[in-house]
Amino acid sequence: MPPKKLILLFLLLQCGTAFSQNKNLPDSLRQLVLAARYHSGFIFAHNTYVQNTKGVHPNGFEIEYSHLRSDSATVTKFKCYPRTGFSFTYVDYNKDLLGRGYSLSYFLEPNYRLGNNLKMNLRASAGLSYLTNPFDSVKNPTNQSYSGHINSFLQLGLGLSYPITHHFAVYAMGNFFHNSNGGLKQPNSGVNYINASIGLQYYAYAAHLPVYKKEKDTSWKHQGIHFDASLYYSPKGGYNADSSASRKFIIGASAQAIEQVGNLDAITLAAEIYYDDALRSQKQTFIYDSSSNVLAGLLVGHQFLLNRFTFTQELGFYIFKKTDMYDALYRDKKLYHTTYQRWGLYYNIKKHWSVGINMLAHYQIADFIDGRVIYRIR
Repeated sequence: MPPKKLILLFLLLQCGTAFSQNKNLPDSLRQLVLAARYHSGFIFAHNTYVQNTKGVHPNGFEIEYSHLRSDSATVTKFKCYPRTGFSFTYVDYNKDLLGRGYSLSYFLEPNYRLGNNLKMNLRASAGLSYLTNPFDSVKNPTNQSYSGHINSFLQLGLGLSYPITHHFAVYAMGNFFHNSNGGLKQPNSGVNYINASIGLQYYAYAAHLPVYKKEKDTSWKHQGIHFDASLYYSPKGGYNADSSASRKFIIGASAQAIEQVGNLDAITLAAEIYYDDALRSQKQTFIYDSSSNVLAGLLVGHQFLLNRFTFTQELGFYIFKKTDMYDALYRDKKLYHTTYQRWGLYYNIKKHWSVGINMLAHYQIADFIDGRVIYRIR
């Protein structure tokens, strides 16, 4: 699961050299950007169960379809040139027990100028992957990284881009890729892949982007603190009384206060409580522990705001959990630390209503992914 460094954020920038040749760029410019890149790196063996992947060097490629907004209204509001789109990623893990991965994801990538030509990009992506060789007790018992073909896919990348012609730019990035099923099925230690990539971008209108007179947009200051209430549900892998695997559930609720501190940024304070029936099934089946399976926590976090999309990162602190016996028995894979992380991507469908997904992780291990409905109270 993504370490604390992971966050669904991103940046790219622009150049003004060719703007002198394109003074009549349309103010509503929303141009098509196509890209392709090759990547190569190494597996991060983040716990004792996946040490058989240490030293593995995957490689692959990624192709992108996206649009970049460079109109003055967008740049004034967000202080960037945002690029959003879809990418297809192929990874050959170069190890039989892991197989290969095919991922389709949606990415957000605001663009920021570092100078006349150089661009910096920091990207966040979320999507789904098809992985070819999951755990199988007979055919592939040593794969402790993933146990199903369908997994979530998360990516964070930081890099630079430089235009080489009117329509083309080269770009290089350092990336963190993560795959796991969010606790739907065990084993689920996850695949963490760190890599470097190099590629080529094609801009349908111009690789050099317009420069506007800086204007201050302070409309966000009139928002005030607002409050969200959420209900969420997750199907999580658990066990029956006879120790056979079975789908259990998590159901929970949260309340959150949000203070916007910029056009793109907000800080949050939240409280949540949830019931984990999968945890109950493990505690009662294997360690005969009948303690409460309700967990509650307080969270502080950050939101990245881009039109209808919100990307969230939160650090949580448990204030109620009865997992001491569980953790004492499974010391080698202690999950329920004092702190945890949450990563979310939401879409605003109406004035007060949003839907989205959120993942809870303990250190590098994903516990579960939930789907949620959010109502904005004020």
